[in-house]
Amino acid sequence: MKRHSKFFPFQSWTRITCTVVALLLIAVVISLTAILKVLIAPNALRTPGRSLVPTSTSSPIHRFTTLPPGAVLPSEGECASRLRQSSGEQRPDNTMANHQIPTATQIAHLQPWTSSSLSIKLDPKADSFRQQITGNFTGTTDEILRWVACKWGIDEDIVRAEAVVESHWHQKQMGDYTTDQRLCPPGTWDGMGCYQSYGILQIKYFYNKSAWPMSRDATAFNAEYTYGIIRYCYEGWATYLSERGHLPGYPAYQAGDIWGCIGRWYSGNWYDQSALDYSINVKNILINKPWLQTGF
Repeated sequence: MKRHSKFFPFQSWTRITCTVVALLLIAVVISLTAILKVLIAPNALRTPGRSLVPTSTSSPIHRFTTLPPGAVLPSEGECASRLRQSSGEQRPDNTMANHQIPTATQIAHLQPWTSSSLSIKLDPKADSFRQQITGNFTGTTDEILRWVACKWGIDEDIVRAEAVVESHWHQKQMGDYTTDQRLCPPGTWDGMGCYQSYGILQIKYFYNKSAWPMSRDATAFNAEYTYGIIRYCYEGWATYLSERGHLPGYPAYQAGDIWGCIGRWYSGNWYDQSALDYSINVKNILINKPWLQTGF
């Protein structure tokens, strides 16, 4: 025999009705919550100053590419602000040199890049680049190379690749050993010989005497000085090259030929065999990008 409910029938229906209403209210709340998440989240992502991609600095990430001849080059301060921090130092032995800044006196004594001073024909505008050199940057080796690439408007990977060819990114690198004391930088003759070229891009003392000892001691100066020379060549201001011969099949000197100017840094000439071999070497490094490989 069934037991009767102690509640009257209308009370039972009331309880059922309340339960249904409660469930509906819960469903409405859940739906509204989901809708609010959709509406609010995008606005939160668009909040000014909020970064969508984690970076080590608040500045945008830039990749520096080659700017055409005649382009307005960014200031060194702008380049510093546009740099992202490297994840670490790949060349710990560069640490001291990476934080060495030339004195104002050393910079003031740099030899002018003029025809009369260097005994080669240069457009007078070439010296305007020499006047912009400061070496006023500190950071990791890769940050320095990218700062230089930005300042002189040259693709950052070209700068990295040439630094691999010249020194494998070691500022302490020395090259061009000689037994001729007349070619030795001050204080380097050991009684038997000396090295003539120093630093991450191997600045040779004989042709750049006023850059000593900054070329040996300061990574940023070494790279900035080198690429100031390469940039004025790229602008078409190394006018003496128009009078030099070149290998058959290669163009005469003209503005905008970065690989001709890379080769000229090595040989001093325009598409002679030494310049060509050197630029091919840099191109091969550029393709392989060893600085991205483990153990570099």
